[in-house]
Amino acid sequence: MRYFWHAMIAIALLALLIFIFFFLSIRVEDNISFTDDLPTITTPTVTIADQQIGSASAKVTIVEFGDFQCPTCDSVDTALFELLQIYPDDLRLVWKDMPNTSTHSEALNAALAARCAAKQDSTAFFPYHDYLFANQSKIGASLYSEIATTLKLNTKSFTNCLTNQDTLPLVERTYEEGLALNISVTPTIFINGTRFTGNLTKADINAAIKAALH
Repeated sequence: MRYFWHAMIAIALLALLIFIFFFLSIRVEDNISFTDDLPTITTPTVTIADQQIGSASAKVTIVEFGDFQCPTCDSVDTALFELLQIYPDDLRLVWKDMPNTSTHSEALNAALAARCAAKQDSTAFFPYHDYLFANQSKIGASLYSEIATTLKLNTKSFTNCLTNQDTLPLVERTYEEGLALNISVTPTIFINGTRFTGNLTKADINAAIKAALH
């Protein structure tokens, strides 16, 4: 009987260890971490840490929470940049990373790569961003290096930045902001603070911009 109870205790301890290992493996998925007690907010905040393009005195600011592997993000982002050409003095675009790592295996790495480009050259972010969207089917390590070379970045510094995940805190900051905003779908955009989600057309966005301008 004594050996029976020893065996039962050993089995219970083994089961406990398996459970702990499984739990920890879930918690560290893709190195994205966030605070459990995030405050709930209703509108995003734009700071100097955010990548932005357009007039600093624009009447309309569009904040885009996106994922470089998201096809819908690509189409909405294209519409936004076409509209920027129509409203060069009245429109400002702000990018915030919201990588969906459960669906897109390279979403986090792509976000880190674009931020590494910006870390080396502040004007390189949006060209890098454009190359990523234009080559979604090729997103991966070789593409990140290829774009860095095309943009004439210091490839050694870029590779070190990406390998060491130097820009992870920047991505985590916007990711956590997205969680605090209860964002569950990308793309999600805010036009002067008003939320719009999903596969918006250029006409949809243009109508919202016109409304914000009047």
